[in-house]
Order: sequence, then C-alpha cells, then structure tokens
Amino acid sequence: MDSKTLTWILTGLSYALFAAIIVMIPFRIKKIKSECGELKMALKSDFPLRSFLIFLVCAALIGIVPLRNFAFYLSVVFDLTALIASWMASKDVANSGINGIYENMIISDTTAIKYSDILSLPTVAWEKQEETAQVDFRLLEVIPEKGGKITLVFPDEKIRNQALALILEQCPRLAE
Repeated sequence: MDSKTLTWILTGLSYALFAAIIVMIPFRIKKIKSECGELKMALKSDFPLRSFLIFLVCAALIGIVPLRNFAFYLSVVFDLTALIASWMASKDVANSGINGIYENMIISDTTAIKYSDILSLPTVAWEKQEETAQVDFRLLEVIPEKGGKITLVFPDEKIRNQALALILEQCPRLAE
C-alpha cells in the first residue's frame, strides 16, 4: 500500500473514532448522573458553544489531511490532535448541564471527580495563614489520587466559599 491509501484509511478510522466520541456523550452523562448522588449546589454552566466549534474544526482537520500531501506521520499527528481535542470537548459538553457540588462528587466544566478520589484541597490549608499573599479566592485546588492538580474556578469568592463548605460537609476528611 502506498502512503496515500494509508492516509485515506487513517481518515476513515479517525472519522469512525470521532463519531464514537460524539455518540458516547449521552452515555457519559448517564454514567456521571448515576454516580454523583443528590445535587447540593448547582454551579453556573455556560452553553458549550466553544466545544461545538471545536467539533467542527476537528472534523474539518480530519477531512483536510488526506487532501494535502503530508508525510504519513504528520497525518497521524493531525488526526490524533483532532481526536484528543474532540475528546476534551465532549467532556465539556457532557458536564455542561450538570455542573455542581453533589453528594458523591464535584462536577465543574471538564472535571468530574469523586470525593473518594481526592487526596487533599491544599488551598484550604494555607489560605488563612497571615503570610499568604496575593491569593485568588475564586480558585480551589484539588489534588486527586491519580493525575495532576485540578484547579476549579468559581465566579466569585462567595460562591467558592459556599461550594467549599458543602464539599467539606460531604467529605470532612478534606478539612484536615
């Protein structure tokens, strides 16, 4: 097989994966809703217009790649980039209507994390210290068991403090 044929095969596979990512969104919503428990506090959720634009750009990128004369490895890179961006946008779309503090988890934008998966909330420990300066009190840092630090952004300090109180009520061990 020549590289042009391989590129068209790659494009077909990429479109199949792209479609699967989009088709999985309702199933992801259903799975998250079954795990989250009762809503304790709803968080503001914007319509995910940006995510829909990302889907359009990714579909176009996958479609343009075989029409250009790229080396095969670049075609793979472009298609994988489009698929990763689509995956991230699908997480945003899935969570957009259900953002909030729940009985069992926190859902905010692309983040859905169970309390049992949180190691600590480091901002709680140091934010009240006198030597702490220039802290944005709209942010809440979360250290999960797996992966890197997650920063949750709230519209203002009041909403953040309400959310933090509910999180600590649902999972008191995080206050330590």
